[in-house]
Amino acid sequence: MTPTEERHEAQEGGEEDRSTLNSARDKENSSLQQRRTPRSPTKTRKSATTCRRIMDAATELMVERGNSAFQMSEVSRRCNMSKGALYYYFVDKEDLVNAVFRASMDDLVASIESVVASNMSAHDALVAICHEFSKRTGEGSPLPMAIVHELVQLREGSCTKEEARIHRIVLILIDLLDKAKDANDVRKDIDTRLAAIAICGAYTFGALDVSATHEIDSSYATGVLDLVARGVGLSKS
Repeated sequence: MTPTEERHEAQEGGEEDRSTLNSARDKENSSLQQRRTPRSPTKTRKSATTCRRIMDAATELMVERGNSAFQMSEVSRRCNMSKGALYYYFVDKEDLVNAVFRASMDDLVASIESVVASNMSAHDALVAICHEFSKRTGEGSPLPMAIVHELVQLREGSCTKEEARIHRIVLILIDLLDKAKDANDVRKDIDTRLAAIAICGAYTFGALDVSATHEIDSSYATGVLDLVARGVGLSKS
């Protein structure tokens, strides 16, 4: 190849690179413009429904295995969607798992706040909250994994205490236990913060060790509250 030909080839290659770069920029600008354009209510509802369907499929896989070791291809098969379509709704598997955990924790917090807003006595509210824990941490729920995941995030510093939903639940329980003290429904000498943490821990680890003799049910809920309220100390002779 002559020097002249080499110069022409280099020039053409440079023009091709610039053309490719401009094309990429055009696509990026178009994509940004699409993201800025508000979706119609119908499309938003449809997207929310699809997100829920994807999350439900991921939840099924997690509950079946007791962990989050699934593949996105398994989710796509269960949803009858392509993997590419999944990535339209979730950036990657971690994004999907986090969405499942957030939804599970949000549902628990919402149910507990609903109990508190019902204006029942502190004792009855504590019993009702324990039943909510029992119902939501039983077999078939990703909640125990979600709680553990949030505790790991707190320890690693990727989540602040104020952002943690479990911290919100602990604060609610502390307030109810203090009120129950005033009503003589729990021991006056208990540390309500430790008691609140004990209740949360009992359901988290209880759900990870469900057995035929210790199912997460109403009797388990009442038993946990009874232990926290009255303690496990030996009676003095």
